[in-house]
Amino acid sequence: MLENRELAGHLDHLLQRLTVSTQRQKSDFAEKFGISRQQFEVLTIIFEKGQITMGELCKEISSACSTATDLADKLERAGYVERIREKRDRRIVRLNILPKGEKLVKSVIETRTERLESILESFEQEDRMRIIGILETLSDKYERLSRKE
Repeated sequence: MLENRELAGHLDHLLQRLTVSTQRQKSDFAEKFGISRQQFEVLTIIFEKGQITMGELCKEISSACSTATDLADKLERAGYVERIREKRDRRIVRLNILPKGEKLVKSVIETRTERLESILESFEQEDRMRIIGILETLSDKYERLSRKE
């Protein structure tokens, strides 16, 4: 029987494999639409959170504001997002996703969902529910631990 340390190491390895696979998949989708993976991630953040300020975007992507500005510029030029200035304080600029951006993100979500559905079909219903439950618990605990650090 494996010790907790060995299990944790193996779990870390499996999570890394999933992350690499997911990142590769995102890159492939983004490339198909002529944008970078980082631009796609920004688009996804705005899609999920709604309008966000440039400062919020910098925090979300853990990058310098100059990097976030460059990504936003490219997405705006491609017609995926727009900048909206606050009426009360024109220094505050929000990014808003446009229909073209929403369509792209929804298309990718649909494709990824279909792929996962085909994987899940190879499991019994009870195992599917167990997998989801374990991943939800693991995700919650990992996020809580990350917030403490």
